Amino acid sequence: MRASSLHEASRRGVGEVDSVRRAATRERLVEAAFDVFAEIGLHAATVEQVAERAGFTRGAFYSNFGSKEELFLALMERETQTRIVGLVGRLEAMRPHLGNPLSEEELAELLLDVLCWAMSDRRWAIIMEDFRLMALRDRELAADFVAMRDEMVSSVRRIVERALDGTGREFTLDPDLAVRLIINTYLDAVRDSVLTGVEDGDSRTVRLTLARLVLALTRTTREV
Repeated sequence: MRASSLHEASRRGVGEVDSVRRAATRERLVEAAFDVFAEIGLHAATVEQVAERAGFTRGAFYSNFGSKEELFLALMERETQTRIVGLVGRLEAMRPHLGNPLSEEELAELLLDVLCWAMSDRRWAIIMEDFRLMALRDRELAADFVAMRDEMVSSVRRIVERALDGTGREFTLDPDLAVRLIINTYLDAVRDSVLTGVEDGDSRTVRLTLARLVLALTRTTREV
């Protein structure tokens, strides 16, 4: 192999190592931000606090993110995508164990399994509230928040529609609106558990409420 070819191969190898290291650094910063932002909020948190929690310097932070707001959006994108991918897996794992048609109890179990997995993380609930409040005050952030919310709603809607598929039921109003009502009902229970310190996000009351809400928002279309 010619010297120039060896040099080029060496450069590619170094570049790949640098890329892996950079990705690992970004991931550590994002994970540290998850904790710091949940503990003290985006506005109170500093770049130095996030960098220190991740084990890096201020310089390492700015070599990966232009601002803490940019890091915040990277965190939100990561968590949203992780939950969207996981939602599909959760449904597929449950489907073989569900009846056809779904009973009221099975429908509640499905919704709780999906929603608890996707949204019951205490840090996530707090950060989502922080994001919502900031979006109400900032037009640019509002667009990012709405895009993220709509993506999550669309994903959960597909999950619920697939669960209802074959049961002879369909939504009686716009499916996205119906799913937003379902999600908001569950998130209200999560927020209440954070405020009261009572872990009841998957209680029997919440299960029955969600199942009955879905039944109220759907109608029978045919004999099953």
